[in-house]
Amino acid sequence: MSDQETEGSIIFDSNSDLTSLGPYTIESRLGQGGMGIVYRATDENLGRPVAIKVLHPHLLTHENLKQRFRREARMHAKLMHPNIVTLLSLYEDDTYMALVMEVVNGDDLKVFLRKNTNLTMKHKLKIAIEILKGLEAAHEFGMVHRDLKPANVLVSKKGNIKLLDFGLAKPEEGGEDLTQSGATVGSFRYMAPEQIFNQPIDARTDLYSFGILLFYMLLGKLPFDATGSGGEFEIMEKQVREPAPKPHHIDASIPIPLSNLILQLLEKNKLDRPKNAASVRESIETMLEQLHFLSSSKNTTDKPVQKYVTTVPKTSSASLSNQQIAKQWVSYGKFRWQKLLLSILPNIKKSHTDLSIVALVFIALGFSSINILGMAEKTTLQTRTNQEKIATQSMVIAEETNAQEEPAPTPKAQSIQTPKPASIQVKSIQPKPEEKPVLQPMAKEVTAAQVVEAESIAPIAEPQPKPKVKPKPRKRMIRPITYTVQHTVKRSDKSKVNTKEKHEFRSGSHLFYPSLAEKSWLSSFKRGESTVLFDEPISLSKIIIRKASVGRLDFKHGFVRLEVKPEGKRKWRKIFERKDDDVDIAVTLKSFKKDYPSIEGVRIKFKTQEPITIGPIDLYK
Repeated sequence: MSDQETEGSIIFDSNSDLTSLGPYTIESRLGQGGMGIVYRATDENLGRPVAIKVLHPHLLTHENLKQRFRREARMHAKLMHPNIVTLLSLYEDDTYMALVMEVVNGDDLKVFLRKNTNLTMKHKLKIAIEILKGLEAAHEFGMVHRDLKPANVLVSKKGNIKLLDFGLAKPEEGGEDLTQSGATVGSFRYMAPEQIFNQPIDARTDLYSFGILLFYMLLGKLPFDATGSGGEFEIMEKQVREPAPKPHHIDASIPIPLSNLILQLLEKNKLDRPKNAASVRESIETMLEQLHFLSSSKNTTDKPVQKYVTTVPKTSSASLSNQQIAKQWVSYGKFRWQKLLLSILPNIKKSHTDLSIVALVFIALGFSSINILGMAEKTTLQTRTNQEKIATQSMVIAEETNAQEEPAPTPKAQSIQTPKPASIQVKSIQPKPEEKPVLQPMAKEVTAAQVVEAESIAPIAEPQPKPKVKPKPRKRMIRPITYTVQHTVKRSDKSKVNTKEKHEFRSGSHLFYPSLAEKSWLSSFKRGESTVLFDEPISLSKIIIRKASVGRLDFKHGFVRLEVKPEGKRKWRKIFERKDDDVDIAVTLKSFKKDYPSIEGVRIKFKTQEPITIGPIDLYK
């Protein structure tokens, strides 16, 4: 269809121009464009409904248009894909030429969006992904659609997405383009700059049209439109000259990464756009994963209340620290704020988006509360430890005092009838609770007999010292093997590593993706890894992961995974994995040695939406 086509119009007219066409009985008219008319019909031979696109009779006088129509049929027949309308056959007689296609019961995208004004962003992105899958299939054949717009995207009643009207499609390289007669082909509202200038096109031309289509789906309007009397010329001038408006400035609920992706799709120079539809689809799928995480907040917010308030037995409440309980409630409150803002932001103007700032303040206060409670808990533990020490000392003193009250004198002491001096009566000493007992010194006039008796009593007041045990020799501190073995370290963030200095596999650490600290809530997760490779295979006895943590922040939907590369093997083997939680308490791994006695390298992989600190990860022989 050309730019003269009525976009998005679906006409049901029982008084069709045609009543039959060969074996096809015409029932109604579905739409009309500059190239022809689309009818709904029945195939009498097979008894099935079909859609027939009939070329305007007055155009059949041009042989080049007939050739173009036949070429459309040949190219379209190659595209057998769930997201592309299937071409069933080509009809031709002395008067008419027509394409016979499958019938899609539903509406085009423009009508569908008009009927469903409450579609979520998640639903719209799913539609966008299906459109990209159809474009991928076309581009794999080296074909460019050239006329992607809402009227050429059908949404069936079952929710299936179908691309149609490949009448303007052409080979990306080679092949004859019968439309190159100096005329610009396509719909000017969705036209890439290279189309307007009649320059060479490729798959990135369709991605520009898809960027405008995605802009329209999310915001309900086009990035470039006529504001005065310029009409079509004014729109095409904007397509070529003006930068596209930033979607997140128009609607603050649009995630910044998604807004940036649209702006990249609408770059004037096609070399600055994404290289293919597959890369765009993968980016949107990642964003959809994040949106799914937030949209499931109903489940994730209700569960903490049930888990930590309703179903936890009273006997187990002592196992949760004050800090843990506070963190759970702050996390619950954060989810509630996110859900509230996502329901409000699409309906308010840009000037009201300071509500999100208020929400961030509350969240910051929540995390501050966690820190304060953590400090209070630490102080409580210290106080409790001191009290236990004091109680232990008091028990020892009491035991010593009781032992002194019942002395067992030796036979030598019984033969001497001399009273015990008062200065030796340990049982009369009353030490303070917080101090160790101190024996009073003997009086100067102590006699020899008294000394003998004191010797017999002394073991009661002061227990005999335990035999001296030779102190164990201090263990020699073993360093990780990275201090003695030649190795290299590679990181996914491309940062360079000096193996002679500390790094995450040599008693140090490294912070990955610090820029995520300034991200929006809807920005995508980051995947990263850090790998150490040895010059020669080595044998490890254990690996200690001391830290792979985002601090006190939420690690929901993230993971940490440790892998080793066995000697002579191409694939890495997983020996440790933790999902939805980071590693802030050291984890020691030993059992891998029996399966992998000799390895060539170790790597840690992770998925995070916060800045994450990796290391130290100690490797020992």
